[in-house]
Amino acid sequence: MDADVEEAALEQVAALLQRPDQLEKLPELKKRADRKKLAVEAMLRTGVQGQLEGIRTAIAHLQTASEDVTAISQGVADIRERLKPFPQLKEKLRELRDANARHGQYAAAMENLKHIFNLQATLQEIRDALDDDKSGGNLLLAHKHIMDLERARDELLAEVHKMNETNTEKEQNLLVNFFKGVDVVVAELSKNMWFILGRTLEMVKGNEQGGGPQQVVTCLRIVEREERIDNFYMDARSKNSSAFVPPGRPRNWKEKALRSLEKTVVNRVDGNQLEDRSLNKAWLARYLEVCRNVIMDDLQSAKVAIPCFPPDWQIYDRYVNMYHSAVCRKLREVASDRLEKSELVQLMSWIKFYASEDMLGHPKLKINAQAILQDSPVLTRSTLNSLCDQFVEMSREDLKLWLKNTVSHETLDWNKNVRPSEDNHGYFYTDLPNTVFGMLKDTVTLAKEVSVEVIPSIINLTIQEFHELAGKYRDAFTAYKTDYFAERGRFQEFTSNIIAVANNLHTCIESTEKYKQQIRLSMEGEQNSATSMPTPLSAGRRTAVSQQQLIENMDALNLKWSNAASVAINYLREEVIMDIAPSLAELFSKKWLIGSAAPETICMTISDYYHDHKHLRPVTRSALLMDLQFRIVSEYLKAIETKRLTFTSYEERATAGKQMKSDVARLDHLYAEFASSDDMADQLPLLTSIISAAGEVISLKDKSLLSLEATSFARKFPNCPAELLAAILATRDDVGRSDARSLADEVLQHVQFHPKDQIFDQLFALRQQESSEWLPSIGMANVFKSDFISRLKRDN
Repeated sequence: MDADVEEAALEQVAALLQRPDQLEKLPELKKRADRKKLAVEAMLRTGVQGQLEGIRTAIAHLQTASEDVTAISQGVADIRERLKPFPQLKEKLRELRDANARHGQYAAAMENLKHIFNLQATLQEIRDALDDDKSGGNLLLAHKHIMDLERARDELLAEVHKMNETNTEKEQNLLVNFFKGVDVVVAELSKNMWFILGRTLEMVKGNEQGGGPQQVVTCLRIVEREERIDNFYMDARSKNSSAFVPPGRPRNWKEKALRSLEKTVVNRVDGNQLEDRSLNKAWLARYLEVCRNVIMDDLQSAKVAIPCFPPDWQIYDRYVNMYHSAVCRKLREVASDRLEKSELVQLMSWIKFYASEDMLGHPKLKINAQAILQDSPVLTRSTLNSLCDQFVEMSREDLKLWLKNTVSHETLDWNKNVRPSEDNHGYFYTDLPNTVFGMLKDTVTLAKEVSVEVIPSIINLTIQEFHELAGKYRDAFTAYKTDYFAERGRFQEFTSNIIAVANNLHTCIESTEKYKQQIRLSMEGEQNSATSMPTPLSAGRRTAVSQQQLIENMDALNLKWSNAASVAINYLREEVIMDIAPSLAELFSKKWLIGSAAPETICMTISDYYHDHKHLRPVTRSALLMDLQFRIVSEYLKAIETKRLTFTSYEERATAGKQMKSDVARLDHLYAEFASSDDMADQLPLLTSIISAAGEVISLKDKSLLSLEATSFARKFPNCPAELLAAILATRDDVGRSDARSLADEVLQHVQFHPKDQIFDQLFALRQQESSEWLPSIGMANVFKSDFISRLKRDN
């Protein structure tokens, strides 16, 4: 160790004296080392001295402790010596101890002799006090006497309990039987108290005779006394399992008092149902309204009663929970029965109203209604889903019946030959659209009363029923049309009725489109809302439906309405075509060439019918007039293709061309009059230009210019079939069939990429239909369907 110290010292010196010039500081370094050495030695001396002082103190304490232990041991030995005679002394004093116990029993008996000898008189005083209580008497006095008697009984029983002898049970039974009258008056007292507490709210309001709130406070004071007595004996029993507890304890009067209050609440909720469905159809609405009034009135009274009750009872919160529990139990019982639709709506509406500011959420009540309903909802989620599904099914049955009756009523009106009503614009209509969509509006309004979650399901089932309605409506006016064409003189108002049908269907399309737009806007609003949830619609409900599905179903419904509207237009067209069929058959024929009234007859007939057709809405009227134009123009094309007329000279061709131009001018003038109506807005494109163009080709005198004329025709109508153009060319007396086909193919080849008018595609397709009488087919009713819907959307 010395070597290590020496080595460390050498290293330290070497570190201090690394350069020759540092030797000059050697004396200073020595002084510094000496001072440091002296300081360390002083510190060591101080530390050693402190340790020595501590050791001296510890030795002194040890010496004192040793002396104390010796003294204590001697004292304990003396005590043990003095206690040795005590066991013998206990045995010698046994008789004295027994005498003392008997003296204690006798003393207790002596102290309670007054109560023992006056027991019956005291019991009678208690009964008198209880009887007087009906007129505002003395519950406290009765309880005081009862406590005196119980104290006497319990002291005697406690002394018997201390004896711990085998025959004490007999003595206990003797005392219990002697004081059994006390239990009777206790029962009477409790009965009176529960009667008073059961009418707490009435007494607080001053509606009961007697002491009013004072009686309630008296009962509560007695309950609190009894609770303290119960707690005293229960605490003693918890500390010592063999401690004495009087018979009948604990009485738990606080719990019984609360049960009495709860029983009253249940009776207040249940007892207000004085009717059922057999006595009054509105029984549930009346009952729920009475419940609302009772609950609001009682809860306000409960706030007034707060000062009467001890704070730890939290009586107002208890009343709120008791009323809520009673309402939940009663409404769940009601919901478990088979309810009618109106009852179901009343129930669900009342449940929604239950937490509003007009009831539990009323500012005066200061109740956190949402928290209560979150912890304990009035109806379980499964029950709510079941009720919503029931409402949907009931609504479906009602809609089926209403819609069936609506169609039946419409059919009866047709058979009455009564002209339909006109709106402000002069359009025929019936009440069917308003009735049908009024049903939807009313049903949705009811659905809002039930739950907003059920609205999509209601709209969806309504759409489904409207699908069936559209089919039944179509079948009904189809049967009406069949009867009419079988005996046209029987139904004078057929045309006006079918016009009203077409207008009704147009209105249905508009209404459906409006509902669809509302749903789409609702969807966009939910998507843009940061807090919106993806269409929940009650998970677990079997009738739930997504909003996207609603949009798709409405599109399908609009297509169904459109189909039915097209059929109605078709029947109107069929009526006209039936009248002008003979004239159509004369077009582009020998009779027509030499001078026929067929074109004028056609125009006059259409004009006559227009007096009724002007009562159509513009879109449907446009569809009808365009379809008639299709039929007339296609009849010319059909006549040309079937070679109804062949020419033998230029003069005949020139006459035909002139007649075709005249017919076109007459038709154009007629349709110009139709289009000039204020509500048409030029919605009638003309197709007659193809007749004029065909007339130009037919009447051309210079054959050398025929190719140029055919090319001009093809440029105007690039989608013209080659067969049709070849037929037009072949009607000339100077062109053969093969040459006509070759020329047609050649000129159409040059214009195959020119823009085509789709309306002429429909015209060229129509000309190929086979029909001996040229009556319109129902299949062609869809010719304008796409235009019909697009125009309707544009108009809206």
